Amino acid sequence: MAADVAVSLLSPLLDNGLRHAKSRVWITARDQGEAIVVDVLDDGPGFDPADVDRVFEAGVTGGDGYGLGLPVVRRIAASAGVEVRAIADGRGHVAVTLPAARATA
Repeated sequence: MAADVAVSLLSPLLDNGLRHAKSRVWITARDQGEAIVVDVLDDGPGFDPADVDRVFEAGVTGGDGYGLGLPVVRRIAASAGVEVRAIADGRGHVAVTLPAARATA
């Protein structure tokens, strides 16, 4: 996967985090064998469990804005074969699952 796809996915997620955070936005990454999971988190109110799938629909917003950021992220992810999901864990949390690049000998 090209770096520009990762940037196209992560930039709107960081923008959303900055808009909804109380004071902090952070990114973590973890190796899951065949995939790398990148979590974009913020200390804002997070997602309602009933709405974790709806937040990827155009026009659905948790505050100011037009509700276009997450739908764009999902569309880019789908075209690149990447999974993106909102997680309702009491904070802003979106997980992006990328295929792991493996070195060849």
